Amino acid sequence: MGCEVCLSEEKDFREGFILRTFDLSPEEIEVSLRGLDFKLEVTLSGVDILFEKEEDWRKAREKVGINMYSTDTSSMEEVVGRLLKRRGETLSTAESCTGGLLSARIVNVPGSSEYFLGGVVVYSNQLKVKLLGVKEETLNEFGAVSRETCLEMLEGLRKKFGTDAGIAITGVAGPGGSDHKPEGLTYIGVYYREKFHIEERVFGAGRNPNRFLSSQVAFNELRKLILEEAT
Repeated sequence: MGCEVCLSEEKDFREGFILRTFDLSPEEIEVSLRGLDFKLEVTLSGVDILFEKEEDWRKAREKVGINMYSTDTSSMEEVVGRLLKRRGETLSTAESCTGGLLSARIVNVPGSSEYFLGGVVVYSNQLKVKLLGVKEETLNEFGAVSRETCLEMLEGLRKKFGTDAGIAITGVAGPGGSDHKPEGLTYIGVYYREKFHIEERVFGAGRNPNRFLSSQVAFNELRKLILEEAT
């Protein structure tokens, strides 16, 4: 599985060696890679670990594991695209709070038409019901931003598009929110073949950063689900 986690042996030797990670804090990386020589670059996309020595880079690859998504400068959407492409599989999306950002990131990748069939932006409850078959009872009882609604969006997406993989996102991008459902609360659903997963996150970065982080988590959770199925 190691080769698929990193996805590529290509490296930019002008910059040394790189590992791109997500869902690891700088502190966790420092502890995990103690004794190795490296630098960290932190962005919304995750933490890049930069090395001058190939030996340190190779040792770090073994330690970082599934949280490493690339050994070059590939974006998360490129990584997921390659996984789907090499399997000949397809992807569809259902977005609420991200408002099309997820799909835009997918189609930014050249050749994405080979695996991305399309998606829907269901910003209103009315369209969640009409296009994805989300039950009005679910919306009334749990609200649009809930694990239950996200799951029904995901199930409706699979039924409508019939793709091998799918992503559904619903959340409170902000500003605003409540004590019960604060700004940044997001439910991110992914499925791959027969496996479904719903992730709950609370981002506190502001409206547009929250939207980006929602899409980044979505890609990462799908990536992990695909790799899990491959083992």
